[in-house]
Amino acid sequence: MKVTILGSGSAYGCPMIFNNWRKLNPNHPKNIRNRASIYMEIEGKKFVVDCGPEFRLQINQNNITGLNAVLITHSHYDHVAGVPELSRASSILNHSIEVWASDETQSELKLEYPFLFNGEEYEGNGLRWRVCPNVGEFEACGVKFQTFQVPHHRWHCSAFRHQDFAYVTDWEEIPAEGLPILQGVKTLLIECNNGLYPEKNGHSDLENVKKIAEIIKPKRVILTHLSARVDYEETLAALPKNFELAYDGMCFEV
Repeated sequence: MKVTILGSGSAYGCPMIFNNWRKLNPNHPKNIRNRASIYMEIEGKKFVVDCGPEFRLQINQNNITGLNAVLITHSHYDHVAGVPELSRASSILNHSIEVWASDETQSELKLEYPFLFNGEEYEGNGLRWRVCPNVGEFEACGVKFQTFQVPHHRWHCSAFRHQDFAYVTDWEEIPAEGLPILQGVKTLLIECNNGLYPEKNGHSDLENVKKIAEIIKPKRVILTHLSARVDYEETLAALPKNFELAYDGMCFEV
């Protein structure tokens, strides 16, 4: 499988509004980050995880020409603001798009974008809404995934694994049922929003990620969903040997 990082940033992007760079070096290109999202090519199928505010731009900038399914982690703005773009996407592609989300997340999406569910948006008929289990296995477009949920503020965020690759975002703790699903994964793409500066804000930091990596022992750990406190060079210098920082446009194979 091939993975492309469409966005490696946190909820407010980097730089934040009004060109606020906070702790970032504005002259380093890898400190420029769109909201967190990834693109995956698996067994000839094309998947996106989350559709944030820059979704259309991310698709165009990375020359992505097709889409079979979208996996939604949770309903926060930085992960779903681009969901309405999927209606036009299905129309342009001339085929339906599966959209997978938990019951909780779909309930929130129905409040945010009712026109995608009640028939008002004609092009929305090209979307096929599917319920992602809270924990367990599911099959999207013939491709098998495993999933579990992490608590995130008052909501829950779905994590996903396909074979040797796993993606976990917007987490502060990994519940007990999630650890067996992550065990033995070779490449772990995981949120490290707070970087070197721990804070109780529903997100993770480097020390927290290191504790999880010690348990599941992945060969490669890639940190993403990075806030404007996570300067690329400063953080890179503090990483263990098998840790890396994600950046927009980064591609790798698993």
